[in-house]
Amino acid sequence: MSTLTSDQLTNDAASPPVRGDFNKNGSALRYKLGVWTITAAQVTSEEGLTAGNMTVQMVTMPKGAIVNEHLSYLQWNVLGTTVTFDVGDGDDQDRYMAAIVGGTASTTTVQTFEEAKGVAIFRAVHEYTAEDTIDLVNTATISTLVAGRIVQMHVFYTVNG
Repeated sequence: MSTLTSDQLTNDAASPPVRGDFNKNGSALRYKLGVWTITAAQVTSEEGLTAGNMTVQMVTMPKGAIVNEHLSYLQWNVLGTTVTFDVGDGDDQDRYMAAIVGGTASTTTVQTFEEAKGVAIFRAVHEYTAEDTIDLVNTATISTLVAGRIVQMHVFYTVNG
């Protein structure tokens, strides 16, 4: 019977050790919370009414950041209307989530970045080469936002270097 090793064990045994995508940053897990509280002015603004015409910058990622998609998530309460949005950054509008629908359900909804891409879907790790923001971008027409409603983005990440 043969014993095989994972890439992780092979890389760890190399001299010098090879740093893989998920272990090159050590154990310094960091966290940022982005909170968007919808204001009365945003409710009446025509900016949000047209698809693709509203971007909400939620958190800033430093150069070298690698987002942990398994732990990072978006959470919102009753938005008062159906809102369809992407979660991404300046280089890729839907890097983390595409066409996520936040609606008028009476409960809070939580969606991880990992769940959003689909079951058993592998996506290469993205390392930020420059500071950037992770944003919400509306992708469908919004009828009426409700003031005081909250969207929270919880981002867990490590920084290479």
